[in-house]
Amino acid sequence: MTEGAIICMAEHKAKGKNGIIYIIPNDELYEKWKKDEAFIDDYGRLMNRRPHRVLKELKACGTVPHTVQRKTVTPPVAPASKEPSFTDQIKDSVRENLADAVGRAVEYGLNELFYEVLPYAWNNGIVPIYHLAKNALTSKETKAETLLRQEEERTEIVEAKTPVHTKMTPEEANAEKRKVLYHWLALLSSLKKLHDAGEMDVNLTLAQLTDPAMLERVNRLLSENPNLLETDKYIELSGILGRNLYKEKQLIPIESSETESIAESFGYEAETDNMEDNNDGRQ
Repeated sequence: MTEGAIICMAEHKAKGKNGIIYIIPNDELYEKWKKDEAFIDDYGRLMNRRPHRVLKELKACGTVPHTVQRKTVTPPVAPASKEPSFTDQIKDSVRENLADAVGRAVEYGLNELFYEVLPYAWNNGIVPIYHLAKNALTSKETKAETLLRQEEERTEIVEAKTPVHTKMTPEEANAEKRKVLYHWLALLSSLKKLHDAGEMDVNLTLAQLTDPAMLERVNRLLSENPNLLETDKYIELSGILGRNLYKEKQLIPIESSETESIAESFGYEAETDNMEDNNDGRQ
């Protein structure tokens, strides 16, 4: 308990200025005074610090006794409590009204700020700007995706048009070249057998055998590598042609007339003559 205050039932005594003791009538006001939320002014009033207003007119009940050495001093008579003048009361009233007005103004301003100004600024300023920015970014992303997709499609088209060169070993390349030669040789050697069995059209087969591009390819493969044909296939082709394929290690090119003669030897002279007559007629 603060020095100078004496508890007496619900009333409390507190020391004011000039050593005057005042009676605080209840615990609530006394707690405010103890916590320094209120003070006793020169006129014996308990004043609230914030907001500044009169809480209670206090009654004086004496002064704090003083002890001195060697002699006893009679404590001075407590002066009569001074009643606040009309002017002081007006000032206090004005201060209280002004504090209330300022408080209401601050509260109104805060309410306007949080419930009117900020929501309006958010809904009419920030939100539209956010949506515009979002739409702009989305539009740019969409355009970028479209351009990227178009570029990928163009790349795929170019790659599709570009011939793909598969790497092959010399052995693999020779094997594929043999397939071409063996296919041509099989058509030539099986001309009669397949026709008799109803498995092929002689005219169509002769067209393939005598095709200039096909003959050119066969001659080129045989010329590039004399050892490309296996021995049995070499003997078979030489036997069908009735001559050697090479002279002094140089290929003697196979002519289309030779394949036609082979067809005649298989009994297709009539068909061959008809083909020549048809060709002469077109010319």
